[in-house]
Amino acid sequence: MKNSPVKASARAAGHAAGSAARPARRPVQVSAQVPEKAPREAARHPGAESVETSDGKNAEPHGAPASGTRRKKAPVQVRAQLLQAASDIATDHGVQAVTLDAVAERAGVTKGALQYHFANKQGLIDALFEQTLERFGAQMEARIAADRNDPHGASARAYLHSTLDETSPAASTNVLRVLVAAMMTDPEIRERHSAPMRKWTRPDPLPLEHAARLMICRLVADGLWISDLLGYQNLSPELRDEVVKQIERMTIDKAS
Repeated sequence: MKNSPVKASARAAGHAAGSAARPARRPVQVSAQVPEKAPREAARHPGAESVETSDGKNAEPHGAPASGTRRKKAPVQVRAQLLQAASDIATDHGVQAVTLDAVAERAGVTKGALQYHFANKQGLIDALFEQTLERFGAQMEARIAADRNDPHGASARAYLHSTLDETSPAASTNVLRVLVAAMMTDPEIRERHSAPMRKWTRPDPLPLEHAARLMICRLVADGLWISDLLGYQNLSPELRDEVVKQIERMTIDKAS
């Protein structure tokens, strides 16, 4: 018996009703694989700086995990940078201008980074004196070692040329002159730093006349650079050179 149109319509209606009753299938969502450990964002702080890894690329700031070899700015470098800034300020404007804020700004570091090395201005000035005297002493030792004249006058000649050498980075015409000038007006600075300077100005262990002549040479050298510092002498280069030559001749014992 053929299906009547009525029955066909009924079956179609039943299928439609059944489909409507069943919930539609939702597509399966494939989750992306989650890394075992998500990278942490580097903690930001005022002193954070980028560092360079062994492959030449910038890594994350200090304090954050980074692959490769870190190349941090060594504390020795930062300290040297701060002392150079203090030296420049002292030479240009005098010791009174050497403040923590001015040095930090000149060196391009935070005040906190400066105070990691120097707690206060006094500590900074002390370190500047120590560094300057060490450089002056190294220059003295090098000149004494290279001296081929009368050995008794070697120390006096080294003092003469070390204090008057305009080309040497350790010459007193730079920061040492400014620091010594501060000793003239500040009793506290004078008391703290005069003792180590006596090492290079003490009398030579020689007979009185010879020791006096060598001491005169040192005192004349002091007078020359102090006059330069104060600016009241206007010696021509030729006259200045002749003065130095005559002082040097005084250091050589003609009897030796």
